[in-house]
Amino acid sequence: MPNKKKSKKSKSKASGQNTAAPAQKPPANTANRPSSLESPTSSAKKSKAPTHWQSYGLDQIAQRLVLNAIDADPDSLNQSYKMRMATSYGLERFWGEHLRLRNSKKETDKKKADYWKATWDELVKTMDKAGVSIPNHAVSSKDTAGVRLMSEALWQLDVEVQRVSLAVLTQMCDCIVWWTQRYKGIK
Repeated sequence: MPNKKKSKKSKSKASGQNTAAPAQKPPANTANRPSSLESPTSSAKKSKAPTHWQSYGLDQIAQRLVLNAIDADPDSLNQSYKMRMATSYGLERFWGEHLRLRNSKKETDKKKADYWKATWDELVKTMDKAGVSIPNHAVSSKDTAGVRLMSEALWQLDVEVQRVSLAVLTQMCDCIVWWTQRYKGIK
């Protein structure tokens, strides 16, 4: 003989009622509490978010650099990929590459050096717009004391300044590679 008495749980399921516990209400006074995304100290000193995004025109800078390189020497475009790879080695190595190329006896290497130096100069200008000063001393490859001073100035930058500058340089080089791929056939 089947059991005719059903439990409350099965009866409520059959009738479509929700048997889950009611949702808990948040505490009444949550206005001064930080959200789960804020640190406890950030609610005390909330800074205003910027009202607009500042891209600093990296894509436009990259396009201009690539077009100028095509005008100077279309073969120098291969340096775009080398520039992007050099970003992983640090600011001082990226900066120093133009000296190595400038010291070459080949005229085409001098055009490549100009491309590297123009890219570095644009990084310096971009960081300056953001309020970050990056050293950019005029140095020749034969001036070892000047090279030493410039390298040391780059190494002595605050670690956060180095990281942000490298991130901007990397993004700029990514843009340069993108434009290089679009214009590679132009001669």
